[in-house]
Amino acid sequence: MMAFFGSSLKTRIAVVSVLLFLAGISLITFFATRILHDDMQEVLSQQQMTSVSYIARDIDAKLTLRLESLKRVALNMPPALFNDPPAMQQWLEDRKAIHTLFSIGLMVVPPDGGPTIGDAPRLITRPKSFVDRDWYIGVMSTGRPFISKPLIARATGEPALVIAIPVFDNDKKLLGILAGVTPLAAPGFLDLINGTSPGKHGSYQLISPQHRLFVIASEARRAVTPIPTTGDDPIIDAAASGQRGIRIIRNAVRQDELVATAEVPRANWLLVARQPTDEAFEPVTNSLRNTLLITFLLALPSIIVLLGVLNHLLQPIAQLARELHGMADGTRPMQPVATHTADEVADVAHSFNRLQGRLQAQEQRLAEMAHQDLLTGLPNRRMIEQRLELELHRIQRNRLGLALLFLDLDGFKPVNDTHGHEIGDLVLAEVAARLLATVRDVDTVARLGGDEFLILLNDTEKPQEAAERVAHKCISALAAAISISGLQIHVGVSIGIASCTGEQGGSMTVKKLVNQADNAMYRAKAEGRNRYAISPTTES
Repeated sequence: MMAFFGSSLKTRIAVVSVLLFLAGISLITFFATRILHDDMQEVLSQQQMTSVSYIARDIDAKLTLRLESLKRVALNMPPALFNDPPAMQQWLEDRKAIHTLFSIGLMVVPPDGGPTIGDAPRLITRPKSFVDRDWYIGVMSTGRPFISKPLIARATGEPALVIAIPVFDNDKKLLGILAGVTPLAAPGFLDLINGTSPGKHGSYQLISPQHRLFVIASEARRAVTPIPTTGDDPIIDAAASGQRGIRIIRNAVRQDELVATAEVPRANWLLVARQPTDEAFEPVTNSLRNTLLITFLLALPSIIVLLGVLNHLLQPIAQLARELHGMADGTRPMQPVATHTADEVADVAHSFNRLQGRLQAQEQRLAEMAHQDLLTGLPNRRMIEQRLELELHRIQRNRLGLALLFLDLDGFKPVNDTHGHEIGDLVLAEVAARLLATVRDVDTVARLGGDEFLILLNDTEKPQEAAERVAHKCISALAAAISISGLQIHVGVSIGIASCTGEQGGSMTVKKLVNQADNAMYRAKAEGRNRYAISPTTES
């Protein structure tokens, strides 16, 4: 066999070395690319699942906003209006803020389901009876708020949704039903789905399993249409039967799709994101193809080099392979691969470093999205609840106390209604900056959503006194007009204060403390707004 390669020992050593090198680099490439393929596929899958979960939470939050806004309107309805239709009509028309959420219509239906007592806008096409509507049946049978199935609004012919709230008098007698009709395609509602898709050929599908309807989808024509019958679409079947999370499912035409499913609990909906695996994992395929190409480009010149040059080249390649294996096996931390050469091996290392940097940047961005409010840069609800949980445990050890301030802006909704959401967002960002200036570096300012904020004061010997000082600072900080685009915008703030000492920390929970501060905030609003109130539990 050696005679086949010639009589020169150097040639034979060079040829054998090249063959061994080719065999070795092929094995290394095989295992490295397999590990890289699996790791990248996992990262991309989790990225899609994170995006779907974020969209589902956003939809749920917007449904909750509409439901809670309707509840507040119902609580403020004078009972006498139910016996005075003209007064009820005028009262509904004066509720300008709620009309932005229910642009198709806001109406009051009597308990017998007969003609509306009042509706805004006033439409002669309103039905004379609502007894066959699922939202009317749902409210009457449960005595609780009810979200209808997706429907086509008679007034506009557009996909819409009805949210209905029962209205009771002080004796718990049903006075009527307040119902709001909101278009599914309303700006700021389902626009993260409508007309968008994961990738070029993927789609979002928001479905109502109990009604077997599409609520809305990337393809606008599917809104408020029946979902495929069982057996026609394995992906919809899997979601309806309880499959959640991220999976690869073969569709009805025998193509694999990456499917992420998340729940929208407020309406019992499911958000399904589906994307062909060939497209979803295209970055993986491209990276592996580029890695293989670079590997073969490195191998080809080695065939014609001398044994000494070949040995010299093998050393950095072996070092690179060891580092890659170490990171893949977990024996070496994920960090840039160092190289001291300027050859093909350095190209592989630099490519890997760039790829690793992109993946780490994506992971960091996803982590920030999960814990940070994108508009103001403040911690979000999830992050502040985690910090509050830690502080409740810590004050039991250091015997200090903490205070929580629940802030709700006064007069913010008219800002959005008059100047638009872009100006409203700039106002919220300025409010966040002013609130940050009122606290210490160790304290935390967070945005819960909408125009609600929390301030957590740590390590205070007299938490209630510290909270009152900060509350005064917050009210003063927001007293000055906010200048935006030539506008002078005035907002106030109502603040609820709850505190907890180290002795109380063992029996206090995050939910309980937040509720105390929230209830105190509503007291402040009831007492005239732009002031603070202390939780009765705190005062006692």
